Amino acid sequence: MTKHTPPALYGLVCYGCGYSAAPKTDADYSCPECGEPLSIEVAARVSPLEHFTTKPDSMWYYAPLLPVDPHQAVSLGEGATPLLNAPRLAEELSAGAVLLKNESVNPTGSFKDRQVSVGITRARELGLDTVAVVSSGNVACAASAYAARAGMKSILMMHGHAGGAKAQQATAYGGQAIRVDTPSARAVFDLCREACKRFNWYHLSTAGMYEPFNVEGAKTLAYEIYQQTGGELPDWVVAPVGGGGLLGGIWRGFCDLVRLGLADRAPRLAGVQAAGCAPLAEAIRSGASFLETLEHPWPNPETIAGGIADDILFDGHTVLPAIRETDGVALAVDDAAILRGLQRLAETEGILVEPTCAVVVEALKQLPDVDNESRICVILTGNGVKDLAAISPHLPEAAHIPPTEEALFDTVERRQHEHSG
Repeated sequence: MTKHTPPALYGLVCYGCGYSAAPKTDADYSCPECGEPLSIEVAARVSPLEHFTTKPDSMWYYAPLLPVDPHQAVSLGEGATPLLNAPRLAEELSAGAVLLKNESVNPTGSFKDRQVSVGITRARELGLDTVAVVSSGNVACAASAYAARAGMKSILMMHGHAGGAKAQQATAYGGQAIRVDTPSARAVFDLCREACKRFNWYHLSTAGMYEPFNVEGAKTLAYEIYQQTGGELPDWVVAPVGGGGLLGGIWRGFCDLVRLGLADRAPRLAGVQAAGCAPLAEAIRSGASFLETLEHPWPNPETIAGGIADDILFDGHTVLPAIRETDGVALAVDDAAILRGLQRLAETEGILVEPTCAVVVEALKQLPDVDNESRICVILTGNGVKDLAAISPHLPEAAHIPPTEEALFDTVERRQHEHSG
């Protein structure tokens, strides 16, 4: 494959101290002034009439705002996901509207497809033939599928919170899944990074502190929300948080909209974690800086929402300012609340999500300053079918009856009585 460098339509910026620089040719993305990771800042200007009035057919509709060459894009049609009204949830919260951004309909079933599509395009630009990721499941699925699409090999390092069904999905695309016996995501990242250096693999993990290209796709969620709301941005955007790259990316997407003159502000942002692993909530509570959070990994992560059980904030350099600069909040809910939210969303709105995503549902009750005019957008990150093993013990089993009308009627009546009670 011919090595290709895209036009220099982006620079690097540090959200910790404001340092900025031109694109780098080496892989060190640490700020020379304060030591925080550098992030990508796209300098391209686009026509609002051209790019924000017609309906996108995929995430790559916004290619001028992505730091890679769209002619080399590795795509499965990710993005352009629906924004659905959730009137029953809005009524329960006494809110004006609740909008569900349904990322579970992406090609491999999660928002990670957006990030991996951009990251693997970068790998193609660099002429590399193998990608490696650290994953609890969704990144491995996306990396394996997109590597297959690109004709590349994929090495999938899965830590102790990885779901079995997701590992099987990932290997179905041809990737090599390797379980690393540790609950610490950071330890597996260290192993993966060293392997990438030694074997000249591209590190495709969606952790911006190591490789900023890999989280750029998340910005396109902000662009789509702007377009789908007709420019009337919601008051709140709520998303689950593991390492923080999703919410940090959404925030940077809203910052792009402000820079382009399309919006005068970003919505308030809420990041939600499982109580059994909540380094973001702790960092916001204590006022810690990103570098300070790295010194205190979350001890013994334990939650049903294994997909967000990251012991450190791999994208704390963007998710912390995302919350602080938008007057947002960091929330945490326990596993019982996660399961309640999962079932309530499925039964009231017809959408089954994985526990990783279900953290947001019960957390909506904790949002401050919500009234009957408030509009809340919730990011639904992953399809529940991907993690049925984790939730099936908590779901009712099918009733067994003989083939008679009486038995059918009695069973249906009993079920209706239980729900009405």
